[in-house]
Amino acid sequence: MPTAKESICCQEVQQIDAKRGSIHQLTCITRHPGFGPVCLDEYVLKTAYYQYRSQYGELRTTTEERNRYTAYRQLVRWCWGYLGRNVRVPLPACAVTKIRHTFSPTSTECSKTQNQNGTWTLLSSSHIYNRGGLEQHQ
Repeated sequence: MPTAKESICCQEVQQIDAKRGSIHQLTCITRHPGFGPVCLDEYVLKTAYYQYRSQYGELRTTTEERNRYTAYRQLVRWCWGYLGRNVRVPLPACAVTKIRHTFSPTSTECSKTQNQNGTWTLLSSSHIYNRGGLEQHQ
């Protein structure tokens, strides 16, 4: 992750560490048996997006971008429960990287491809990622 604030480990985030710690000797949240079904399954993400869309309206993005955004929301819901609107939390680099790798940005989404350190560059001009979440950029 490009900044120290974004380079946090899942063991440093209390809510995620609690979820990770529920399974003895699990070293990373991405290895939790629930992570894949909750955050990486396209059918689950599509269903979760329908709920989001009914509350907040449609995201006008690519399928990959929508899946990443929904996966981040799913991770937060799974570990924190409900946060409330406009409440942001930093997501661990391991989870963000796994989600970004699974739902890689398309060439039209990124101004560049993957950086040397494995992170993705800024997305389209209308949306930016901020601490693992998608926000409208005006």
